[in-house]
Amino acid sequence: MAVGELSLWLQPEPAAAAELDAVIARLAAVHGTAPFPSHLTLLGVLDQDPDTAVAALAELAEAAGPVRVRFGETRCEPAWHRSLYLVAVPEPALRRLAGQAAQAFEVSGSPAFEPHLSLQYSELPVADKLRLAAQVELRLPLSVRFDRLSLWQTPGSDARRWRLVAEHRLTAHRRAP
Repeated sequence: MAVGELSLWLQPEPAAAAELDAVIARLAAVHGTAPFPSHLTLLGVLDQDPDTAVAALAELAEAAGPVRVRFGETRCEPAWHRSLYLVAVPEPALRRLAGQAAQAFEVSGSPAFEPHLSLQYSELPVADKLRLAAQVELRLPLSVRFDRLSLWQTPGSDARRWRLVAEHRLTAHRRAP
């Protein structure tokens, strides 16, 4: 596994994941794109070896508790990695977790944090993405409890090649509202 192929994801609790994964799978089937597990990326490209990253993941998961994230709208952009997504409200608990992640994974500088949950990754024209956004079957605003951190190998844009490296439940005694 090459350095730079790892991403840190925050993943929803099972019931919410099932609902979100179903939306992602429907969109993928209709438009010929690859489905992927629902997630909110905390850190996109980690320049660490896998063993160091797995240790940092375990330490962070032990220190952090579950977090509730609110999504207020659906958006789309020309960029592949922000094709069609739910915009997360960057509340203090989510920002704090992102900061803890950057510290645990020794990310230098202040990485931009624009929290979102992707529903599709694609190169479709923006007009098609706008039509897709209108077809998303989720009632907004949506509140989702995230209870797991996971480390994924994400070599390139083909989600069929992405692999789970490690996953930990968020176990600190704080409770998500």
